[in-house]
Amino acid sequence: MTAKTAAEIRAQLSPEEIAELWFIPQVFGGRVVSEAMQQRFQDLGLATAPLADGRRGITELGARVQRGAP
Repeated sequence: MTAKTAAEIRAQLSPEEIAELWFIPQVFGGRVVSEAMQQRFQDLGLATAPLADGRRGITELGARVQRGAP
C-alpha cells in the first residue's frame, strides 16, 4: 500500500467532508460530526482513534488536507 499525499486524499473528499474536517476535534457547543464521518476520517488517516476523553484529534495529514497543502 502506497502512502497518499494530502492532495490525493483531498481529491477523494466531497466539499461537505472537507468542511466537516474543520470540526475535528469536536468542542462543546460546536458542530456535531457524525460517528460515521469521524470513522471515515480515521480510516483515511486524517483523524486519530478516540482519545481518553472520547474525542478524536486531527493528524498532521488531516491538518494538511484542511489547509489544501500538497
